[in-house]
Amino acid sequence: MQVVGYIDEGGEATWNERVAILAPRYGETKKNNLQLAYALAANGFKVLRIDQTNHFGESDGTMDQFTLPGATDDLLAAVDYIDRYFEPDALILVTSSISARCGMRASALDCRITGLVNLVGVVDLDRTLQAIYQRDIFGEHVTGGSEGSIDILGFEIDATNFHESLVEAQMQDLAGTIEDARKIKVPVLYLYAERDLWVDVESAKQVISQCQQGSFRVVPNVGHEVHEQPEAVRFTFDEIINFCRQGLPSSGLEIAKACKTVLIQQNKIERTRLQKILSFSNSEEDFWGDYLGKFGIMEQAKYYIEYFSKMGTLIGAFRPADVILDAGCGNGFYGVGVLRSLSQYLPLMESSTFPFHYCGIDLTDTGLFRSYSRHVDEMVELQRESLVKLRGVSFSYRKLNFDLVGGAGGALLPFSDGSINKVCSSLVISYLKEPVDLLREFYRVLKPGGVAVISSMKPGCDMTVVYHDSVASAYTEGNDRDAKLLLSAAGKIKVKKDVEIYHFFTREELSDLARDAGFTDIETYRSFGDQANLIRIVK
Repeated sequence: MQVVGYIDEGGEATWNERVAILAPRYGETKKNNLQLAYALAANGFKVLRIDQTNHFGESDGTMDQFTLPGATDDLLAAVDYIDRYFEPDALILVTSSISARCGMRASALDCRITGLVNLVGVVDLDRTLQAIYQRDIFGEHVTGGSEGSIDILGFEIDATNFHESLVEAQMQDLAGTIEDARKIKVPVLYLYAERDLWVDVESAKQVISQCQQGSFRVVPNVGHEVHEQPEAVRFTFDEIINFCRQGLPSSGLEIAKACKTVLIQQNKIERTRLQKILSFSNSEEDFWGDYLGKFGIMEQAKYYIEYFSKMGTLIGAFRPADVILDAGCGNGFYGVGVLRSLSQYLPLMESSTFPFHYCGIDLTDTGLFRSYSRHVDEMVELQRESLVKLRGVSFSYRKLNFDLVGGAGGALLPFSDGSINKVCSSLVISYLKEPVDLLREFYRVLKPGGVAVISSMKPGCDMTVVYHDSVASAYTEGNDRDAKLLLSAAGKIKVKKDVEIYHFFTREELSDLARDAGFTDIETYRSFGDQANLIRIVK
């Protein structure tokens, strides 16, 4: 099968006679390694970035046939190519997460590899998958309890092929990794994320201690997704570059920076290529409808509860006659919070000339139905507990595609100018083509002094933190399928984010969007296990 890759390099005169091969993480492509590749090229290296076969990307094969031994063969094929056409003085593998297990095996087999970088490397795949899914996936398969395919982080994999290839190659557990480590004679750098939920630190140290020239470094204040923190990215890049240039005259010099303009241009080229080859079976409405149907497991999670508590605090207390817009009402969680907050104001609302009104808007029928059902149940419960009627309170629901709102010739939100007191829009704008158009509509419909709170997952967010908190907090045998499907959906969201169909915003970017929409009173916050950015804006 054909392996597709890019060669990144500076001028021939600056080449230091060393080549780095960058393998993508599981579920990612060579595009995800673009920034590191350009950093290495700026410091004199030639770099080969590859897509693995039977994997997401441009190389041959289909994802359902992915195996770790197959990915190892891809690395060895890349070594063959570099050795044949470049004859470098040194050849360093840079691998991360699950692909790092393949790097260990390749380095144990091929003496042409002169160095290995292991970034948040998985050393015991069996344990890691149990930590993610709270289930013994391999054990279930062996006993016949699993289906013909298993979902691993958003991708359906042939269960028998995947597991049997691991067992045959002895790559499924810690013992096999330690055996490979003992065979590696070249320098190995292991970069461990300080808050990694998926890799046991003692197991990682045990593996590196078996390497003849192993070194272990901790990346501070970050989880398995190192890119969630810009400081962690800089730290890891510096560590990798310094490791790769050991023994060179440049080893003590300042690290050169890649040209940002060229990097942005190449990113655009590769993004366009990927978007052309991508295909998604579900429409956005179907995808989000399915997603919301499994989202209930999240609501018992500590980070989720804290997140919506923060949203409520920022929006502020409700008053009689307030009109509230929940833009992206989803499963109705925020609306339930609104109802509970209203109970203390019932006497005032019953005597108010105008009713308090909540309007939930969502793209999906699933979201609207679940919101309505939950709100009705909550109102019945409140009325039973307080023995009063919720007079002076009204609710309405509308289906609307936010991508069709605003802009030249776009639809308007179904409210008159200056008619809304408060807007909540939770984790919606990342999935819109022109999010500023929706914010401009928020500005139009808000009353002077009206408040909107808007959120987005942060760039490079570590979804494993959020979903580990959710699944570990609420996992039962009864909801194990929902947990698995929710993790699968998270993987698909990450794929769309990586190819920039979706966009997760920094706090600065959220502030810029708000200013472009007309807001000037802007405050930014962080919540959801430190993985989401929020802004509070006032008209």
